[in-house]
Amino acid sequence: MLVFCVSLLTVFGFAIGLWKAGVVPAARSLLASSVSGVSAMFDAETTDHEKETAVRRAAFELLGGVWQLAWRFGLSLAAAAAPIVLADVAGLASTDEVTGLMLRLDYIIAVSVLAILIARFVSKRLSANTTSATQNDAYSEGDRLVHTLAFSTPMVMKSLAATDDRAFRLANKTEASQPPIFITSLARGGTTALLNAFFDMPAIATHQYRDMPFITAPYLWSRLGGKRSDRVSRRERAHGDGLEIDLDSPEAFDEVLWHLYWPDKYRQQFIGLWQNVDENRAACDRLHEHFEKIVALRRPEQEQARYLSKNNANIARLRVLPTYFPGCDIIVPLRRPAAHAASLLRQHNNFLDLQAKDDFVRRYMSDIGHLEFGVLHKPIAFAEFDPAGTKPDQPDYWLRYWIAAFREVELQSDRCFIVTQDDLRSRPYQTMTALLKSLNLPQTDQRFDTYFRNTPDRTPDEFFDAELLHTANALYVDLDKQAVK
Repeated sequence: MLVFCVSLLTVFGFAIGLWKAGVVPAARSLLASSVSGVSAMFDAETTDHEKETAVRRAAFELLGGVWQLAWRFGLSLAAAAAPIVLADVAGLASTDEVTGLMLRLDYIIAVSVLAILIARFVSKRLSANTTSATQNDAYSEGDRLVHTLAFSTPMVMKSLAATDDRAFRLANKTEASQPPIFITSLARGGTTALLNAFFDMPAIATHQYRDMPFITAPYLWSRLGGKRSDRVSRRERAHGDGLEIDLDSPEAFDEVLWHLYWPDKYRQQFIGLWQNVDENRAACDRLHEHFEKIVALRRPEQEQARYLSKNNANIARLRVLPTYFPGCDIIVPLRRPAAHAASLLRQHNNFLDLQAKDDFVRRYMSDIGHLEFGVLHKPIAFAEFDPAGTKPDQPDYWLRYWIAAFREVELQSDRCFIVTQDDLRSRPYQTMTALLKSLNLPQTDQRFDTYFRNTPDRTPDEFFDAELLHTANALYVDLDKQAVK
């Protein structure tokens, strides 16, 4: 019994040593230095000199971190050894007896299980007292490192995609897939609410947050990544709009593929519009294959399931989507211009603040192709977009952008199903029923009022130039006449 008690004191001493010596924070700091160095090497937006400086700084931090971790771990071992030495000196239990017990397999298993149970209990108690700010930090240093490696280079991402395609075809017979559905508009136009409504339909398959960070290899990642829902709590997304997400929530990630296979479109100050001459058949085949994998993963029991893409940047591809994906359907949510432009401005300022506080937010948004806001803001080169001396921190800039974007929608309106946010708010069931009929999708028994706000959209007209707003409102009226009702 004395030997057993001494062994428990040894384990307890080691645990206390790890805690008091700060081994875990030191390990996190060491990992953070690793992430910083790897991120710097693969950051395409920094110069070679900046990369060299950042990597050198990270190297020195790593050396210091290794030393910090070594002496702290040494103290923890000393704390563990103290009970054994004291018991041996006092004649209560010999060192050989204690170490012999601790090396037994049944002892290791029993103590390990007990330690895990205690750790889970303490973790739950601590998590109950954490602030919302802590809960919003979903990416640990380890997660950030994996993310950085997954998005390290186009070659890595394309190699993962090719490997994933082969693995998928080995396990799944090739079948003709149904044409995809694209939801697109300017950000803040109501695309996420529509996505959530469609996501709950059995005939629809979408990306989910669990597909991160190996977006180009969703099939293998679904097999190797395991079930991670129990490690990620539901939280409000970074947009600060009240929408909560977890790993099972739908999200737009296929912009990663467009950026990967059409990189020249992103290399200028603006994102270029896709034209028919931009067709890349090999890349289109990759996208088809990718969509098929998502359908197989999400709706394996549904033979007629369709891939759904909610991607705001697809508004730059209205001219080519029907050619690249014959039979596809395009849905364009339409929001009143003053409300929409004001929301774009708020979100731009929000992400300026987020990206200033945490550079990983900037890196994450850049990697997944969300270039709408903040320091990453890169407008789409709509034919009529002329900022005319305005800047993204001014309301009229976003109103001009709205006009140019929906001029493009107007030109391609015969290819789109337009649906207004006003209709989705005031008459959600009738509007969604009409939309499903237009898409030849089966009707569902969903309560569509749960997906859309039931209050009128506020239109802060006083923020904008009167003549500019008149032009925008006239365009809105014309498009509203073509909307699904």
